[in-house]
Amino acid sequence: MFKQSLRLLPIGLLSGCAMLSPGEAQPEPEPATCELLADHGELRLAVQDARANWGLPPQLALALLEPPLGRDKRRHVLPYGNAWDEYRIATGNWSAETSDLDDAVDFLGWNAERNRKLLNLKWSQTEAFYLAYRLGPGAYNQGVHKGIWLEQEAVRVAERADGYATDLTQCPELVQPNTWEWQRLWRWF
Repeated sequence: MFKQSLRLLPIGLLSGCAMLSPGEAQPEPEPATCELLADHGELRLAVQDARANWGLPPQLALALLEPPLGRDKRRHVLPYGNAWDEYRIATGNWSAETSDLDDAVDFLGWNAERNRKLLNLKWSQTEAFYLAYRLGPGAYNQGVHKGIWLEQEAVRVAERADGYATDLTQCPELVQPNTWEWQRLWRWF
């Protein structure tokens, strides 16, 4: 028994060298939101632009975009109807397409800023922004949303936004408006 223990001693000593020292902590894994923005430059730049142009908080943009990005296949957040036409007229972006991620995020920023001014909302009122987006500012102001399933969806959107906000504290540089304008030129190629 003693001889077997002696044979295993070198293995134990060598494996101990490969482990972390007792006071050393393992590095935290990067949050999924940070990985998403780091890996998808188009999304990162669109979120940065919406923040710079309209003041749209990145966590709100990501929470509103989540279904079209693939986690929920209902795709109910893509812009459509009169609001989309109003956006194209107001911004002069006649070539904007709902299928273009940059245009969709810019629309979300424009729409959120419009609703913020019309309804006197604060950026922290994620549920209100979602409901105003889905119903329009007039219907939201009339309280049409009260007691319908959409309120529950608004709570889920707010929870997602809170999760994104927490994640983004680990990588704030990814959502700061980009000062390197030359990077935007690469989107044309």
